Amino acid sequence: MHQGRMRLRPWLEEQIRSGKYPGVTWLDETAGVFQIPWKHAARHGWNIDKDATLFRNWAMHTGRYKPGIDKPDPKTWKANFRCALNSLPDVKELHDRSTKKGNNAFRVYMLLPSVKTPNKKKKKLKPKLH
Repeated sequence: MHQGRMRLRPWLEEQIRSGKYPGVTWLDETAGVFQIPWKHAARHGWNIDKDATLFRNWAMHTGRYKPGIDKPDPKTWKANFRCALNSLPDVKELHDRSTKKGNNAFRVYMLLPSVKTPNKKKKKLKPKLH
């Protein structure tokens, strides 16, 4: 990851606030509860420009998709986004509020209080001399 890239949580909060994505919305902003449409690509009426926009934009943001260079791959964009979201310690899916089947499938998530993650770069400890 290069230095200037925004991390997923702040990026996602910005996308929700932007209103650019139909169905990507706060259900309870104060509680940090939001939903993301999660329509299966095999469903009738699925459209890459409507149903995969958020996932595509995350792939572009992370440098994993370059329009005009890379072949569009919405299945991978969605899987990468899902894995990135599931790896966050301060974002939790509310399974009981999500609907995973049908034309109006969506997932509901909650932002938990931010967790400080330790830096992956650790200082090398000097060996103790006895």
